[in-house]
Amino acid sequence: MNGIRAAKYAVKAAYLLVWLFTLIVVAGPIIGAVSPQLMTQKPLGLGVNIQAIQPQVKQIFDSSSAVGSHQLEVPAFNNWPLAGSASLFLTVMANGQTLYQTPPANLRLGAFQSGNLTIPFDISSSLYSQLQGQSVAIGGSMSMSEGRFWTITVSLSK
Repeated sequence: MNGIRAAKYAVKAAYLLVWLFTLIVVAGPIIGAVSPQLMTQKPLGLGVNIQAIQPQVKQIFDSSSAVGSHQLEVPAFNNWPLAGSASLFLTVMANGQTLYQTPPANLRLGAFQSGNLTIPFDISSSLYSQLQGQSVAIGGSMSMSEGRFWTITVSLSK
């Protein structure tokens, strides 16, 4: 009888450990996506601060030296106990037509690490002339993953 009772407690403990592990793996990206909007101090989970893109792109196009090579620095964070990766590329569109796409920037983050995704942004004189007087939109795609557990890819609004 004591063996059955001990087995029952072992199964309950194993169930709780699996449930906790699943919660950690699944909740990471959800919390990472929501916490930058809710918390100003230190966001939780795994995520990329895409709000940092717009001011940098605006500064490039507002400057007199827009033509040439530029680097966008986009903060990424992993405030979570599992390692993760972030990937991001951007597209420049005018009148619904893609005119330029950056190479993807990738960053591997260990548990509780942060860093920057460095995106090369090269504007040729022909691209710049195509954008003059057009309604320009920036879009792209962002991916986040935690090892072999999951990968989430999000299309950024244009």
